[in-house]
Amino acid sequence: MTYLLKKEVAVLFTALFLAFSALAQTYQDGIVSMQLGRWDKAIQIYTQLTQKDPTDQVSWLMLGSAYAAKGEMDKAKVAYEAAVNVKPDAALGLIATARLQMLQGRKDEAEATLKKVDKLARKDVTARRMVGESFLYPIGNIKPDFARAEEELKKAVELSAKDFATQMALGYSFLERGTGGQAAVHYEIASTIEPKNPLPVFMLAKVYYYAKLNDKYLANLDKAISLQPNYSDALRAKAEFLYFDKQWQKALEAAKALVNNAAEVTIDDEALLANLLYINKDCPACSALVEKILKKDPSRNYLRRLQAYCDYDNGRFQEGLQILEEFFQMVKPDKVLPSDYEYLAKLQIKMGRDTLEAIRNYEKAIEMDPSLWPMYNDIGKLYYGKKDYCNAAKAYQAYLDSLENAQERVNAAYQVGICHYFCASDPEHFEKAEKAFAIITELAPDAPIGWLWRAKSASKLEPDLQADPQDSTLIEKYGVAQPFFARYVEVAASDPVKNKKDLITSYEYLVFYYFLKKQDEMAREHIAKLLALDPENPTALEIQKILQGETSPSGGKTPKKGGGK
Repeated sequence: MTYLLKKEVAVLFTALFLAFSALAQTYQDGIVSMQLGRWDKAIQIYTQLTQKDPTDQVSWLMLGSAYAAKGEMDKAKVAYEAAVNVKPDAALGLIATARLQMLQGRKDEAEATLKKVDKLARKDVTARRMVGESFLYPIGNIKPDFARAEEELKKAVELSAKDFATQMALGYSFLERGTGGQAAVHYEIASTIEPKNPLPVFMLAKVYYYAKLNDKYLANLDKAISLQPNYSDALRAKAEFLYFDKQWQKALEAAKALVNNAAEVTIDDEALLANLLYINKDCPACSALVEKILKKDPSRNYLRRLQAYCDYDNGRFQEGLQILEEFFQMVKPDKVLPSDYEYLAKLQIKMGRDTLEAIRNYEKAIEMDPSLWPMYNDIGKLYYGKKDYCNAAKAYQAYLDSLENAQERVNAAYQVGICHYFCASDPEHFEKAEKAFAIITELAPDAPIGWLWRAKSASKLEPDLQADPQDSTLIEKYGVAQPFFARYVEVAASDPVKNKKDLITSYEYLVFYYFLKKQDEMAREHIAKLLALDPENPTALEIQKILQGETSPSGGKTPKKGGGK
């Protein structure tokens, strides 16, 4: 038996032992790290185990697997050689030799070496498991062969169905190849072998997570936590799942349990809790926790955003703006969130800062996250407040384009139409306004306001009769707004008191239209309705006299046509 290690092995692992000195580790800790793919942690654990017992071939083999899985093949080679040096001709020594051959790409030779293990490991479940695990992780250019791993691991099960490590290895193999049902079977068996161990229950939870069976996922996380209340992985997984599922109150309680109970609490865990404290509007606790985190790690300055958000929500606009402006001066660009620009804009508005600067910040937020398109409504309001109707129309249109709810579309279309109506710098603004109001008349055909403003917009598109009173083609083209005014009076006439002013405008247009088209009976009918609302209306009285033959249009002039401002 060879107990002396080569000099290079001793130097390498002495250094590693000093670097990773920590609490005593166990095989159980190693299984946890390998199951969860935490190769650095596994390396730390198995390094410590080999330092405690340099003849521990299992730990050398596992250390080699961890290095190989991480892609550090030179260090894996050193670990496998150390396993060989302990006892080359033993089953575990032959397994280490086979893995060295795999590292060199000599797969056929490795298979031949592993066949020799069959004779030596007829009753050795550990050796049989190590053969199976030789195919469980990548080695050099050889990828995992899960089917081969399972074939060998099942031989280990035949020797002992109650070997915890073997059942866990089989569960891992099936989970990695996406066979969740089989993975669940072996993790459940492992949990019966060690009923107080939370690891197989936690791994079973992962199976259900990948299967998108969220209720079973959470149930198994809770079971793992009940077995070990300070189980960091399960506490963290539960808090993160509820957070991303936007179950804010439950996520907050889970994050508190994580930070207060977990055996290993990270700054990221505390940051998650700070976020949830903000989301649940517990701003004092959020600010206190942020200050605590920053004392530990000043580089986490980006968490100050939460303090600024809280200040905005609590009406402390000056304080919030100061924090957020300082935040933008110090934070790295890749740490800026869309919500940072959003709150910066909101705070700038509250403090009376430059409206255009606030608008630019809203636009940056939307550019970073297009799902924030509802902020186009805020941009529209800001432009409208500046009487910049053309830009307001563009913003409201972008907001409208993403809406699906009918009533919300009606409201947004009204804003778009009004802004286009008053956007004088756009020669097509009345056409655009009419199209916007058309959305209202389609979605809410019984709403008077849509027909009124559609009619007003269309009336601006009528030919100019005064330009050439003798041009009959202009008269033929006249009437773009007629169907809309006619529909408006239908839906608005039921409340003549409330709608009096707009009804007068509409009847003036219709009287003139029917007069112009020589539909005298319709003209007289609408004159009567107009005079009932406004007995002294000059348009009605003038056209009435013409129709009665008392006078006629003189000087080539046409009577007042109405149609709104």
